Amino acid sequence: MRSQKRKIFSIVFFVTVGIVIGVLLTVNLDWTPKGFASKAPVIGSQEPLSPELAQMQNFSKAFVAVSKEVLPVVVSISTSKVIKQSPREDLFPPLFREFFKDFQLPEPESQPLQGLGSGVIVSKDGYILTNNHVVKNADDIKITLYDKRRFEAKLVGADPLTDVAVVKIEGHDLPVARLGNSDEVEIGEWVLAVGNPLYLYSTVTAGIVSAKGRAIGILQSQQEEESEESSQGSYAIENFIQTDAAINPGNSGGALVNLKAEVIGINTAIATQTGGYMGYGFAIPINLAKKIMADLIEKGYVTRAWLGIAMRNVDDLVAQRYGMDHPTGVIIEKVMEDSPAEKAGLKPLDIILKIDGKEMNSSNEVQNAIALRKPGEIVTLSILRDGKPMKIQVKLGQRETGKTKTAETSTEEGIPKLGLSVKTLTPELKAQYEEYEDAEGVLVTAVEPNSAGYEAGIRKGDLITQIEDIPITSVSDYKKAIRSFPKGKVIIFHVRRGEDAFHAFVKLPK
Repeated sequence: MRSQKRKIFSIVFFVTVGIVIGVLLTVNLDWTPKGFASKAPVIGSQEPLSPELAQMQNFSKAFVAVSKEVLPVVVSISTSKVIKQSPREDLFPPLFREFFKDFQLPEPESQPLQGLGSGVIVSKDGYILTNNHVVKNADDIKITLYDKRRFEAKLVGADPLTDVAVVKIEGHDLPVARLGNSDEVEIGEWVLAVGNPLYLYSTVTAGIVSAKGRAIGILQSQQEEESEESSQGSYAIENFIQTDAAINPGNSGGALVNLKAEVIGINTAIATQTGGYMGYGFAIPINLAKKIMADLIEKGYVTRAWLGIAMRNVDDLVAQRYGMDHPTGVIIEKVMEDSPAEKAGLKPLDIILKIDGKEMNSSNEVQNAIALRKPGEIVTLSILRDGKPMKIQVKLGQRETGKTKTAETSTEEGIPKLGLSVKTLTPELKAQYEEYEDAEGVLVTAVEPNSAGYEAGIRKGDLITQIEDIPITSVSDYKKAIRSFPKGKVIIFHVRRGEDAFHAFVKLPK
């Protein structure tokens, strides 16, 4: 009887366990793998992205879209200039120079200096915005587009006090940058820096706007240079946008853009103790660059508005003295004689708080505000005088700085610059170069490295006897012959080198 009960209990127990297991297998608790009919295993999660991850994915796509739009409008700028070495006699102490002057010492060779920077295309016909320091004193400027096309460029104009320059290539239907409004830039917003750092062409880096209105003192040498030309005083205009997007040598002249793909600044400088990126870069606000660019394109130089004051930032002690809640604005230290400021009634110790309703918190902000105006414009200054608020209107004058001239063209009296210095082969020169005693022509006395003449194989000491079918007997013949051919044409020089003769194919620069 007892064994029969045990048998019945066992049957009931196992039936109950079976029912429980069956229920569990049918309630979809994911305890069993799915898709047993599939032969290929499913690798990785197939779950949809969370809303947070989807939002980040869209954010990433914004960076991709901006990069695609901006990369084609940023160019690489390569420059070269010839550095002439000191005469050989300068290597000797003054006491010995008289002794060595009669020796036939070899002439020092000129050395080419190469440079690399970036630029932003601002018009379909080839105007390009860049930094003055990228193209300063360059003998040769070459532009490489994003699609690898290369162009010769000429300097339209440059402004050392803002470090802005404009160059021009002969192009058409070029991609053009969208220029934004740098006054609307906010600290903390995302930006991309686009350029050609360290020979890494078409590079994009990302960061945020770290600060605005920075003055870092990098343009002081230009300030000193211009102050020699002006009796009105001079100042470099620094009101940089600061960013932690990586900027390195070669980025100069490139674009700082927002997430609308608008250029809000021209990358210019880095804070560094090593020559490379150390965390912060600086860009010229595009509103200032646009104003300078317009002047350079229209006139070739910059017309500057002038207020005529010396000033410094208001500090805590000044604020306490005049009952201010906190330090803000600039205090006038000096009003220049016969200046627009003096004519308007501004006085030393006046504190400028606003210009046309916009708050001024530093001297460089005042400089920038005036730089964006034109001579003859009227601005309204909100000031404190002895602690009392006032408004004064000032009609801006024009600074008497010398015109920032466009670079010299590559012509001398309309002659394309070939990098050759020549002299008529006179009897005196024939006495020195006996191999040419029976010849006529012009003697090459110097050749610039990387010039058109150098690339054609012409060297110092060669004799040019004919250009195409035109006999050359003097420098006058030489100049006249070159003028007779269109720029950009390849012409044949008939050249003698000692007893040997050869032909040099020289392309006349445009």
